[in-house]
Amino acid sequence: AEAAAVAAAVSPPPRVYSEREVAAAMGRVAPRAILDALAAGFTSYSQGRVSVPPIQTLGQPPLGRFSGDSKGDGQACIKSAYEEGGEVFVAKVASGGGGNNSGLVLVFSQRTFAPLAVLLDGGLLTELRTAAAGALAASLFAPAEPHHIAVIGCGVQARYQLGMLAAVTPCRAVRLWSRRPEQARALAAELDGGPAGWAAEVAPSAEAACRGAGIVLTVTPARSG
Repeated sequence: AEAAAVAAAVSPPPRVYSEREVAAAMGRVAPRAILDALAAGFTSYSQGRVSVPPIQTLGQPPLGRFSGDSKGDGQACIKSAYEEGGEVFVAKVASGGGGNNSGLVLVFSQRTFAPLAVLLDGGLLTELRTAAAGALAASLFAPAEPHHIAVIGCGVQARYQLGMLAAVTPCRAVRLWSRRPEQARALAAELDGGPAGWAAEVAPSAEAACRGAGIVLTVTPARSG
């Protein structure tokens, strides 16, 4: 009887989702649904119903550097939170450096305290959440019909930001600038003629890209041009 009770108390192993499975699930969710969920989360946080411990950062001063961090930008951030009265609590590890990003998300039950899921997202959920937060801010504060959108930095996050912005603004005119002109040209070619209807051009400078813009996306870790 005791052995049976112990067996009954053992939780099933968590479901493990690969990066490919996470990406496929992300593609099935409409941007508007993502924005609505994020807005609900911000509302709960503002009302004091979300508990968020301080972020734990590894690999950066005052802690020691990671052994493979040759550029000095390697770090891992551990973030966690839960909504009081909710069903789960979540911990995320977002790591990266030297142009590489990775990470995972751990989902636990608030009732049994057992792990429910491991999302090996490779940082995809961080990219999506960051872009969704920007689009949500634009939906609340940006002009209803901006002249154009300026994009400073033309990497992965620029693509996510524009993908989410398409759901909240009718503007499709984009001016791009990057410290690496080839990145700006590649993004412009990718956007032009795409399904979202973007009309992209490469600006000669960050100032030129931003001049007259109704929305400015700064999606680069660079501190200077």
